[in-house]
Amino acid sequence: MESDEQLVRNIVKGNHQLFKELIVRYQSKVFAVALKVSNNQKDAEDISQEVFLQLYRSLENFNGESSFATWIYRITMNKAIDFKRKQVKQQENETSELLSTLPEENLLSPEEALLKTIDKELIHSYLIELPQAYSDVLKLYYFEELTYGEIALKLNVAVKTVESRLYRAKRLIKDKHKGGII
Repeated sequence: MESDEQLVRNIVKGNHQLFKELIVRYQSKVFAVALKVSNNQKDAEDISQEVFLQLYRSLENFNGESSFATWIYRITMNKAIDFKRKQVKQQENETSELLSTLPEENLLSPEEALLKTIDKELIHSYLIELPQAYSDVLKLYYFEELTYGEIALKLNVAVKTVESRLYRAKRLIKDKHKGGII
């Protein structure tokens, strides 16, 4: 029986039929690691398949600095972690989409909605007194309810610039109006 390293060398040299041998040797170990990370048999199967696809594509990159078992374990862990990250991101997106379909009025109490309206009217009256750069940021943040990143894109400035302009605008309003609502 060939060692893992010899098997890899022969596969890289062109004997691709031997790749099946690597799968047989490692499929249960790869699956076990994937299952431990994913806690789901179907996901572990998907991860395992991704591992062996990645392994096939990058087999020639195996340089023997570590054992083959260590190398495949590392690939498996990376694929499993990536899979979990994608799942979390997908769940966050689905939750965000669901929340965005709910009318905002249903999320606020009547008192909160009234205060929000009063706040916006007061802010609007303060905008006239501010330099253009500060009033633009306040309008986008309070009236269009954009995030810092969205404002930065719209104004073609850095996010840190948006943060500092918003902070300075609030500071100017507070100084002029002795602790206004912002």
